[in-house]
Amino acid sequence: MCRSLRRPIVAQTDLDRRGWLASAVLALGLCATGGAVAAERAQFDAIGYSEDGRYFAFEQFGIQDGSGFPYSEIAIIDLDTDRFAGGSPFRARIDTEMAALGEARDAAHAAAQKALTELAIDRPAIPIALRGDGEAAGDEGLALDYAIPIWGLDGTEGDYRLSLEIFKAPSTQDCDWFEGDPMGYRLIREIDGERAELHSDSRVPASRGCVITYKFYGVMLPFNAFDNGSAVAVLSYWSHGFEGPDRRFLALPVGDR
Repeated sequence: MCRSLRRPIVAQTDLDRRGWLASAVLALGLCATGGAVAAERAQFDAIGYSEDGRYFAFEQFGIQDGSGFPYSEIAIIDLDTDRFAGGSPFRARIDTEMAALGEARDAAHAAAQKALTELAIDRPAIPIALRGDGEAAGDEGLALDYAIPIWGLDGTEGDYRLSLEIFKAPSTQDCDWFEGDPMGYRLIREIDGERAELHSDSRVPASRGCVITYKFYGVMLPFNAFDNGSAVAVLSYWSHGFEGPDRRFLALPVGDR
């Protein structure tokens, strides 16, 4: 990790980011001559659903590249509107390399607890399809097939397929410092062969940064759900970071509530 890129700030405006990115890109070129450039891969934790299946909460957490600071972010998604709920996302970062990752996670959970309680998010989220980080090379992660588990050892119902189309899209983030154009995505769902477009980017929001690509991470259902109503697709996406590609997550409703 190139220590010269570290900076102890809690938040940054787009203007701050653009100015610092110029310095970071120059510094990265210098760092690369002295060793391999690192990257950052956030981890995902499904917190759960509300009892009625309307709200889904998840956490993403890790060690920030450039600074080495532990961070956590908790998002609550209203599956009926596909928008953040409860005042989320709730973010925490501990601005010292000596801090444990658990400190940032505890801080984010403390900030989110009121919203999680008010929205009664205490129903476990069950992964019914997952793509692990150790998937064999060659799997581009642009399609994911799943079915709904029913009673029995391996019984399922339905035939569901999710697919991604990735394309160049304008961004509200200044991405001129990086090679390649920012990328948007289109999400397609097929149920028993019937195809529907669930999402298509017209612009890439600044919150995603300068996106390189997207992949499916998994599909979640509420505990004891036996239909697709509250299904959530989790996408991984990688953006240009200070020391290489950084991974973050998106959660999208793909059910038929």
